[in-house]
Amino acid sequence: MKQGMQSFVDAFNTRAPQASGTDLSPEQQNDAELARYANAALAAQTDAAFLDSAESYYALMGEGFQSGSIVGDRETNDADLAYCRALSSSGITDIPASASDLPFLPFIPFLLSSILVLGATRPGTLAAKAPAPKFRRLIQIVFSIIAAGTAMLLAGLAPGGIYALALNGFGQIGYPIAFFHDGALATTTAGNVFTTLLLALLAGGTLISVCSAVLSTATRRVLAGPLTSALLVAAPAFPLLSDSALEHNAVLGLLPLAVFSPIEATGYVGCFPTEFIGSGSGSASMLAVALAYVAVFFAVGAVATRSPKQPGPAKKHHGLELLDASVGYGSTTILSIGSLFLSPGTAAGLVAPNGSGKTTLLEALSGQFPTRIRSGSLAADGISQRRSAEFAELVYLSSSGGTDLYPTLSAIEHLAFVREAWKSAADIDSLCSSLGISPYLDKPTRKLSTGMKQQVKLAMAISTDCPYLILDEPLNGLDPGKRKTSCDAMRSEVARGRSVLISSHLLDDLADLTNSFYFIEAGTLVEKIKSSSQTLKQEYLDTYERGE
Repeated sequence: MKQGMQSFVDAFNTRAPQASGTDLSPEQQNDAELARYANAALAAQTDAAFLDSAESYYALMGEGFQSGSIVGDRETNDADLAYCRALSSSGITDIPASASDLPFLPFIPFLLSSILVLGATRPGTLAAKAPAPKFRRLIQIVFSIIAAGTAMLLAGLAPGGIYALALNGFGQIGYPIAFFHDGALATTTAGNVFTTLLLALLAGGTLISVCSAVLSTATRRVLAGPLTSALLVAAPAFPLLSDSALEHNAVLGLLPLAVFSPIEATGYVGCFPTEFIGSGSGSASMLAVALAYVAVFFAVGAVATRSPKQPGPAKKHHGLELLDASVGYGSTTILSIGSLFLSPGTAAGLVAPNGSGKTTLLEALSGQFPTRIRSGSLAADGISQRRSAEFAELVYLSSSGGTDLYPTLSAIEHLAFVREAWKSAADIDSLCSSLGISPYLDKPTRKLSTGMKQQVKLAMAISTDCPYLILDEPLNGLDPGKRKTSCDAMRSEVARGRSVLISSHLLDDLADLTNSFYFIEAGTLVEKIKSSSQTLKQEYLDTYERGE
């Protein structure tokens, strides 16, 4: 409002003639009067003085529109005039402070919760490894974001709500509040305002949750969804932040989050409506918009998470097989693999220096990172890795990093999640006792040593009951006694008919554990025959250090 007045004053000063008084035409006298009111409003030291001068300015502008001497946005001028008169006649001497300048702030809890939940379920994490259909997992992520965002929102609103009730009286939910609607102040109640605001924020939060989950799932980028949602949330505020955006109001109004802005939902308090004219969105319209956009995003999500049907009956041979494959990440292909076959009841080792692609190969074999496989096929017992939920019931990767563990959860909570998610019949108590991890099951994993975490991750892998286990550096950080305990546990699982592929630099243990070995040589996977630890060490030195 003040910006418009200042623009008028600047334009008037530029074109104003040097003459005064009777030398001025009626139009020039009218412009001079408008400039006087505008200058008075701009120089006002109190809100009451500003409203008085602004009312006179807009009233005179209205007369010019009516007579035809002024051409422009009459509707906005009428709304400004009605706003000033309403505030003046209501006896308000101080213009209420406005939170409408940043209408996207109430949605920040949902944006934060989307980042947290999507980060906790990104590829490679324990939650992402669980054998669930992709679309069902998408629904679970959406509801988790909504629940976390709502909890954060209510926690943030609670102090202000309690403070307001303390000032205005507990139990008096009907005390009047004035909002600006259709060019006039309309009185409503705190109960209605709270209900409308909560509906708007929950509808908008639901839309943010769906948008974030779908786009991040489709792009496999954790921040892709939240950043897009943040732009959608912030877009309705652009006109408030820059006059240059006013001409795009019609387009911005079509964006989904525009109707869920708190000032759009309830009205405009302490906000001069130079950019916004009209009443707030009704509950029915908010719900209709939310449902429409949610349906669109879920349709996109259904397409992005669909699993192609495997043509014909699955082959009935057993084993984990990677055939005629090339493996890489980003735009880089790092391995060419003729074939890798892990038959039931066998243990194989993967040996190579750091940086040669071991982890990338293991991630490709897990089926959790489909983009790792550039060409070729991967199947477990005839089930293609494209059928992600069924494949995840057969193959489990225990990663070398910390992505398998959530810092705030205890070891026993991780094991309970694994048993529930994989519908396992594993005897957790007996397994923990045999691995020697029972004493620290109740500790958060962030408080465990590296060796303790390694044993918890091994227990998690065994607890899945998956027939094919891929273990990336499972013996790192273990003392000799714990290494023997872990090796005994892996031997026991192989004796039960499970297959284990182990990556390790501890060649003595690896030679003792496994039946065969795979070396990575010059970007190619090469299978080696069973050998003693001494022979394996010499083979390693001959393969990787002969050129040094």
